[in-house]
Amino acid sequence: MDTFLGQPVNTLTTLAFVVAGGIVMRRGGAWWVGAALIATGVGSFVFHGPMPPAAEWLHDTTLAWLLLVVAGVGRRLERCTHLPGLLALGVLFALFPILGDPVGVALAVLAIGLILADERTARTTGPVLLLIVVATIGRLGATGGPLCDPSSRFQTHALWHVGSAAAVTWWALARSGRSVSSQPHG
Repeated sequence: MDTFLGQPVNTLTTLAFVVAGGIVMRRGGAWWVGAALIATGVGSFVFHGPMPPAAEWLHDTTLAWLLLVVAGVGRRLERCTHLPGLLALGVLFALFPILGDPVGVALAVLAIGLILADERTARTTGPVLLLIVVATIGRLGATGGPLCDPSSRFQTHALWHVGSAAAVTWWALARSGRSVSSQPHG
């Protein structure tokens, strides 16, 4: 790593999550979704940028927490996905760091499945399709993938950052009908 930002393009695009979180909170989307988006942006920034020793733990914990919060929106146990969910994931990944990717995948499948089970309209299928497209492109560009080119200024993982932040924001605002509420609930 020659600079403070170990992966400059990927680091800078993590800020899309922070911006998205602010938009969701300001425009009346689920407050906890906004908080989890911001946390994901910070965790990803630390992971792709300065890369201190606990960066991968922070990255995996905050991303899994975002997925857990999204899966819990409007559900009976929604409050458990908030700070208790963050704490549980943080402890889990501290004890068993190898579980970061499998838990993240499982939570992504759960969140998408629950969203589509609740409603299959343009306000849910549009964001889910966007997420699937950018996730596929992001995986193809992951280390060792056919679109992986670490020297390129165009990084497919960066596209995943921006597209995922946009998809969650689109879903959260569409779901809320852009109501005017900025206070945390539960």
